[in-house]
Amino acid sequence: MKETPFWYHLLWGLALIIFKLLFRIRIYGRENVPSRGGVILAANHLSYLDPIVLGLLTPRKMNYMAKEELFKKFLFRLLIERLGAFPLKRDRIDRSAYEKAISLLQEGRVLALFPEGTRGRRGKLGYFKKGVSRIALKTGVPIVPVIIRGTDEALPKGRKMIKLARIEVRVGKPLSTEGLSRGKDSKKKIDDLCEELRKRMAELGALR
Repeated sequence: MKETPFWYHLLWGLALIIFKLLFRIRIYGRENVPSRGGVILAANHLSYLDPIVLGLLTPRKMNYMAKEELFKKFLFRLLIERLGAFPLKRDRIDRSAYEKAISLLQEGRVLALFPEGTRGRRGKLGYFKKGVSRIALKTGVPIVPVIIRGTDEALPKGRKMIKLARIEVRVGKPLSTEGLSRGKDSKKKIDDLCEELRKRMAELGALR
């Protein structure tokens, strides 16, 4: 099955034009996103606009975990599923979503994840959950750190109306996980990888 259908390329190009016109979006380091093979894009999370912004980093079709509440309305569920979203139960360990993520990466797809698990505050990185590290170590795919700025001004938490605001995205070099899944001390490897990812994201955005 083709990774990125033609209609997705058309929507991607249209979305990029809209974001350039409305939000004067600037993307730095786009070349750090691999053009093929499984990869995780790990980003901070400020707004509901963030998944769309991450999708603009590469013309490859993006896949996302999204909270299951978003899938309750039939038409909206059809839309986001076509755009690569799949549900995640946030109140407990969701083995189904975990296995879906692994399957997509093993197929060589792009998966966008938010290590904080929820929307955070501008200028701060919250506590990182270990899911991103676990999935990366399980599949051996690289993690690309991403920092997004300005989406919380364009669509603040709790608001439904979009405002004109400049959006900036910085993409870091891939963090390799190849070979790390072999051997023992898996918990330590997960913790170390999580800490390294947080460090790289903090440096990328000069955050704490």
